[in-house]
Amino acid sequence: MNLNELEIYLHHINVFEKKQRDTGISINDFPTLGTSYSAYVDPTYNIIRFPKEAFFTDNQKIFINQHNRFAPMIEHLHDFIEMTYVYAGSCTQVIHGETVILPQGSLCVLDKDVPHSIHPLGEEDILINILINEETFSSLFLFQLQNEASLISNFLADAFNKQASHDQYMIFDTNLSEHFHQQIQLFLAEYWSYQNKRETFLDHYMQLILMELIRIFRTNNLSMHRDATFDYGKILTFIDENHQNLKLQDLSKVFGYNSNYLSNMLKKYIGKSFQEILLEKRLLIASDLLRNTNFSIDTIASEAGFNNTSYFFRQFKKYYHCTPKEFRKKS
Repeated sequence: MNLNELEIYLHHINVFEKKQRDTGISINDFPTLGTSYSAYVDPTYNIIRFPKEAFFTDNQKIFINQHNRFAPMIEHLHDFIEMTYVYAGSCTQVIHGETVILPQGSLCVLDKDVPHSIHPLGEEDILINILINEETFSSLFLFQLQNEASLISNFLADAFNKQASHDQYMIFDTNLSEHFHQQIQLFLAEYWSYQNKRETFLDHYMQLILMELIRIFRTNNLSMHRDATFDYGKILTFIDENHQNLKLQDLSKVFGYNSNYLSNMLKKYIGKSFQEILLEKRLLIASDLLRNTNFSIDTIASEAGFNNTSYFFRQFKKYYHCTPKEFRKKS
């Protein structure tokens, strides 16, 4: 399937949509679910829970379909991750009882067990559902953030985790990326082409999409927490690149701040003192070396900037809740 064929496919009104346009009633287009949803009522939530078996075959990680237009989708939930991408037009969803309007280019990631419904789509509204099996909400993204020994990535991972845990869904404005829509197009064309090595290609496209979403999250989050006089992103980046023997006074001179003012602003924006940030950077270096080298613990402590191995052990266990040896074994 080429991109022109993809556009024709997405805008074509299928047989189910024709019926929904005539009746305004949602029609089940998944034969495995039967003719009635009543058998799938969740006793805890008292709404429909769609089983993953209806969408995923053995070893299948990704299922994609275009959301049928012209009729509302009833409130439901499921035990897999769902990403909905507004390919064209707009979409209105009700998530946890909150009405959320998604313009073109919005991508909403829903956690497991999140009640949601979708208002009827118009003819020019194209909504893509991407279902992901055997993942958790955080694991989709946090690996991308945590697999770096940088303060910025660690700060963003914390921010992401807090938001994800609180809301159980996240919305990304993919218009912030000039490449994202094209990546989705290639992803969809591959999915509906059914060519050799399809699953391998889909895995790689999915990784690119997740990395692009992390980039969007990074850009959005850093700009949201920045004010006109203090750019903490630049300061964390400088600490990342110059942490060896760095002192608060040196950092203050580089950015033209009074030391006390800089210390207070770091506490305000990052929630940590300069010394705590520096310690975190050294622990991130240590964790990266434990994952990716066979260096001894003493060597790693020294490479990360710790003069005392016993102090390194104490601080590492306090931060990661395990010893360096246990961390290496788990990694």
